[in-house]
Amino acid sequence: MSPRRSRVYLGLTVTVYTLVTLLLLLEIVPRVVDIPRLTKDELDPIALAFKDARVQPHPYLAYTNRPGFRKAATEKDPVLIEHNTLGFNSAEVTWKKPAGTYRIVCLGGSSTYGIGPSSTWTNWPVKLGEELAAKSGKSIEVVNLGCQGYSTFESQINLAIRGVDLEPDLVLVYHTINDLRCALYPGVTHDNTHWRANWPVDRKLPSEQFLENFLLYKTWRRYGTTWAEERMNLGAYVIVDFGKHAPDDYAQPSDPDLGFESFERNLVNIVAIAKAHGSEVLLVTQGCRMGDFDRFGSKELQKQGYERMTQTIKDVAAERGVPLCDARTVLESTADRQRAETGADRIFVRPDKKNGEVHLTDEGCLLLAQTLAARITELGLIK
Repeated sequence: MSPRRSRVYLGLTVTVYTLVTLLLLLEIVPRVVDIPRLTKDELDPIALAFKDARVQPHPYLAYTNRPGFRKAATEKDPVLIEHNTLGFNSAEVTWKKPAGTYRIVCLGGSSTYGIGPSSTWTNWPVKLGEELAAKSGKSIEVVNLGCQGYSTFESQINLAIRGVDLEPDLVLVYHTINDLRCALYPGVTHDNTHWRANWPVDRKLPSEQFLENFLLYKTWRRYGTTWAEERMNLGAYVIVDFGKHAPDDYAQPSDPDLGFESFERNLVNIVAIAKAHGSEVLLVTQGCRMGDFDRFGSKELQKQGYERMTQTIKDVAAERGVPLCDARTVLESTADRQRAETGADRIFVRPDKKNGEVHLTDEGCLLLAQTLAARITELGLIK
């Protein structure tokens, strides 16, 4: 072999050995030493996120609250969340109602679940239980069946397969805004499949399962592809075409009338299910800081739709002979008065960012609970 070829061969050999050595080091060293951006959690943030997520997949509801979920209050996020062992964001309960107890189940989305207040123990269903116990002197249990993102589509199923088994004396329904978004989302369908997605199951090929044994592969997947970004947001798991219509998902509705009709039908179904199982029903209008819609190009569509759905709640209550609590008027008038006095309200969250909408502060939750307790007492529902 000529000297020139020998040098080339030697150079290639050194290069290959160096590359192999570096790859081996990359594969081995992070397994024994924590290296930033190469730790197990950073290479697979999705597994970590959903391991600690407050929701989990459900075959009939798309997703539900995770039983026993705990989130401690921190300086960065000072909100305490404590699900009970059944997955409800309220005190522990048993499926069978204790003798002598008056039990209420609350249906709703995130504003019922408790996005806004500072803890599980200041959300409005919990405060409602305290208010009613103080007023009536009786044993009261209020079970929070609310879940982030739920509309009446999910709540009627939630009531049918879980709520009625709690043997409620009263079913309290607090919905509007999520049904509004369903109605204004493109491609409206009777069964809401234009909006609610099936929770995707990641069925991995044998080849991918094999490759996941190697840090090199997981590093490339994490930082060299869009794999993580496409999966990290819960919306991508539960909403059809999530992000496709940004920045305004509600500016191009295809058949909003069908969405509004579905809302009415769902409310009727909830009333029928509750009554079939011997429960009273209280329909409640949902309060909202209406000015928060102004950040959308579709603000007028959303405002008009919100008014229409509020009227639907009132109409269903009258037509089906069930009581109504117009909590919206109380919440919004109080917030309006506070804004007139100080420039900001204390009822709805995030007044500085103008996107609190229906989500309530601790003060807002207490006001709603007091309003509901007064109405329940006025109606003489607690025997």
